Amino acid sequence: MYRYGTHRTALGALPDKKQRRREKTVRILKIAALGALLIGVGAVPSPRAIGRIFRELSMSDTKQNRRAIKRKVWEMGHRGYINKTPQRYELSEIGRRIIEDEKLWGLSVPIPEQWDEVWHIVVFDIPQEKAKIRIPFIRHLQSLGLVFYQRSVWIHPYEMEDEVRQIAQFYDILPFISFIKASHVDNSYELRKYFKLR
Repeated sequence: MYRYGTHRTALGALPDKKQRRREKTVRILKIAALGALLIGVGAVPSPRAIGRIFRELSMSDTKQNRRAIKRKVWEMGHRGYINKTPQRYELSEIGRRIIEDEKLWGLSVPIPEQWDEVWHIVVFDIPQEKAKIRIPFIRHLQSLGLVFYQRSVWIHPYEMEDEVRQIAQFYDILPFISFIKASHVDNSYELRKYFKLR
């Protein structure tokens, strides 16, 4: 028997404070990805780089905010999100993964004008050595609007294979994912009601 999954917000329904910190991190990483996070005197972000960060984060230029930005950049370097070169901060592999993960939260399932009465199903069997991937993968499925049908089986009324493949590739679990199309599923009345289908 299925139960409906909750529709998660972007970033996997993180608490507000944690989500805001994550959003700041991602925005600063994007500046670093452009090569614009320059290093100034004292191995801290240059005034120009700090000004750009203020604009990107919609922050006012105050002493307190300057300290906060310097601390944030230091913390990101300490965590290995960015690497320091003589001229600028550059993205590390961890930083690139964070940006790629962020892009996945922006994916959505295209909704056609009319439903073709075909159910689209994702079935997966993630091996034990990749067990820690299971929850993040499921959160992405929820974010796309899929609902839990039964163990490791998720369902949606519209074509979503491309989006799910992108997510599975990111987590390196594509070989363990299968896609099924069905014209009938048990309890379809409740599913139709949930998805507001005619």
